[in-house]
Amino acid sequence: MGNKRLEDESNLIEYKVTLPEDNTKWLKSIVSFSNTSGGKLIIGVEDSTLMVVGIQDERSKIEQRIVESIHNNVEPRPIIDISFENYEDKDIVIIQVAKGNETPYFIKKEGIEEGCYVRFGSTDQKATNSQKLELRLSRNNETFTSEIYNKNAKLVKKDDVEISEFLNSINSQIKSGRSLNENKLLEWKLLKSEFDNIYTTNGLMLLTENPFSQSYIKIGVFSGGTKSEIKKDYVINGSIITQYFEAMKILLTELEVGYSIATIREKKYKVPEIAIREVLANAIIHRSYIDEQTIRISIFDNRIEIYSPGTLFDGLQIEDAINGRSKLRNPNISEVFYHLGLIEKWGSGLQRANESLNKVKLLPLLFEVNNIHGVNVIIKFEKISNEVNESVINVDNYLDFKSTFTRKELESDLNVTQDQARYLVEKWVNKGKIAKIGGSSKSKYSVNKIN
Repeated sequence: MGNKRLEDESNLIEYKVTLPEDNTKWLKSIVSFSNTSGGKLIIGVEDSTLMVVGIQDERSKIEQRIVESIHNNVEPRPIIDISFENYEDKDIVIIQVAKGNETPYFIKKEGIEEGCYVRFGSTDQKATNSQKLELRLSRNNETFTSEIYNKNAKLVKKDDVEISEFLNSINSQIKSGRSLNENKLLEWKLLKSEFDNIYTTNGLMLLTENPFSQSYIKIGVFSGGTKSEIKKDYVINGSIITQYFEAMKILLTELEVGYSIATIREKKYKVPEIAIREVLANAIIHRSYIDEQTIRISIFDNRIEIYSPGTLFDGLQIEDAINGRSKLRNPNISEVFYHLGLIEKWGSGLQRANESLNKVKLLPLLFEVNNIHGVNVIIKFEKISNEVNESVINVDNYLDFKSTFTRKELESDLNVTQDQARYLVEKWVNKGKIAKIGGSSKSKYSVNKIN
């Protein structure tokens, strides 16, 4: 590895000083990498400081233990590659784990219910029931929305749903210039041909009758900045296309602030309409429809929050999503929303939302992804401060600009959540980059410029 700097722990990298005697403590990482996006488990490096300590055992001995432990304790067999590299005159072990194609992977002695793990940030976490089902479907290149709909143990044929009415409705609103037909529905797995019949899938049912009790949108309007006092409460049912349009009507009404003075009288909102549209569409097309939670939208005096059930899909990281990379949990639903003009193209929605916010000098989208069950997107009604230039100060160089700071200042300066600020503070303390001054919740942190 020469003089290359070691990267911090992440969704793709895990460090261990030694190979723990309790195999479960490191096999969790093998399982979670296999179930998510692959990754590297590196032995001989301290995770908090990235200090290289090296391995003490003979190469052949440690390699044999790794191979045997994985073979005897993980099901199905993960795809791994073991290599040894000299770093700072010390040997380290790199276990490269490929994303598996036989998901879900799990630790045998714990069983699939307790021993199935996924990578979430830089941690290994037990997969939720909905994630385990998604992993099973992924094994067969399927998704929940491409599965044949099962009503009371009976498959629903296409003739039991108003297909022609659905197609006429979609084609009357089409924006892509290409009309849809039954063959397209088969291609997108909104219909499926099985046993000499054509059946409807969960995706088509969501786009039409929507019989799924968890698949609705709840909107709350609150006084102030907390949920202690609710002013209005909306519940939006129906097809997910209907839900999108109904939710937009309510959001635009609640966020309207008057009219702009221009050649054409135009409504003004607390945040750009395009940002609301993109985040709402994103929540609907990327949510987990297996999850029993629903989409929740909360409007406060200073912000709007849109929560979508299901963590980021297939190991996608929020940085990737913001930069236009997309992994589709529900590709067939995305196709319909694209042809309706509700999304411009896959992966661009969050970028477009941020561009619209930047034009009116509002803070960029803020994401809370510390919860394995869902993603919360926050749009603040707060203008960018002239005192903090976001193009200059960021996570990588923040400490260069500070001698002391509080956690609250960190949240404000970098526009991060409380949980994200705590994570940064903990990481910097562990690496010796900062030191805590005092012992209260309002403590300051001093920056160690040597580190």
